[in-house]
Amino acid sequence: MLLSASFVHACVVIVPLTALVMHTIRSATAFDNANRAMGEGFAFALIGLLGLIRFRTIVRDTREFTFVFISIVTGVGIGGGQFVLTAGGCAFVLILLIVLERIKFGTPRAPSLRVRATGAEDAFAQYETALSRVAERVNSVSLRHTAERGTTYAFEIVAGAGQDIPTIAAAVRVVPGTSEVNVVRLQRGKGPEGDGD
Repeated sequence: MLLSASFVHACVVIVPLTALVMHTIRSATAFDNANRAMGEGFAFALIGLLGLIRFRTIVRDTREFTFVFISIVTGVGIGGGQFVLTAGGCAFVLILLIVLERIKFGTPRAPSLRVRATGAEDAFAQYETALSRVAERVNSVSLRHTAERGTTYAFEIVAGAGQDIPTIAAAVRVVPGTSEVNVVRLQRGKGPEGDGD
């Protein structure tokens, strides 16, 4: 599966945010050993609650989830009286997000494309071989067989250097029995766009 840059950014940022939550809870209960286990349990419960919030809320982009997490961690930090640590941690995470965005960390160097080809029922290996010649990465997405049209194969690929949509479509069309080819550019987080062939 091809990952969006915002998902990669969120994964990088979640590490220091989780550490900040744990450190805040541990610092708040450091002098009270009786409540230390309860405080650490609270930290894990908070992270679990965050998972529930994430999957019950419509979030269009993973980066939005990251900012929700920043807000929760900031609230816990301020509530725990860790003003300096919270301010420093949030500043670090926001600067990290800006740097990741500027250097385009996690963004594929070539366009991500969805390729659909309709052809013979046993042509999967031939399509995969044809695509591997023009792509850096090929992932099979689906296979659908209908009696009247044949078998439709769907792949997500990262185009190879110098490869464009017409070149990729032409590489797939050479597979014997191919009746239809559709190639569209994927805009991660927004669904496929229609500049296909």
